Amino acid sequence: MKHLPKHLRPRWRYLAVAVETRPGASLDRSDFQRAVWYAAGNLLGDAGSADADLRVLRFSFDSDAGEGTAAVRARHGEVRPARAALACVTEVGGESVGVHVRGVSGTLRGCTAKYR
Repeated sequence: MKHLPKHLRPRWRYLAVAVETRPGASLDRSDFQRAVWYAAGNLLGDAGSADADLRVLRFSFDSDAGEGTAAVRARHGEVRPARAALACVTEVGGESVGVHVRGVSGTLRGCTAKYR
């Protein structure tokens, strides 16, 4: 199967996200991904969440401090709905959390390097 030419490939934006909760809580990537999909589906609807196509690519969480980071991928024109959907995430795996978007980048490398 041939690769698509560059001008036909989907364009992405990467959102650097900070996750905060109480110390001692344990969160993992799959629970955070599920919470993001659920929030996007509730806020944007099925068609809107499919357009945004939110995907958690990197997730790290320190349970002792109750803080973590994530890199979330969204389609190029859907950054504003993606930010709104991430703001609606209030609970992950039964733990109440605060989610803050630190910044948006055009590459995953830039996202992880600039917004640690």
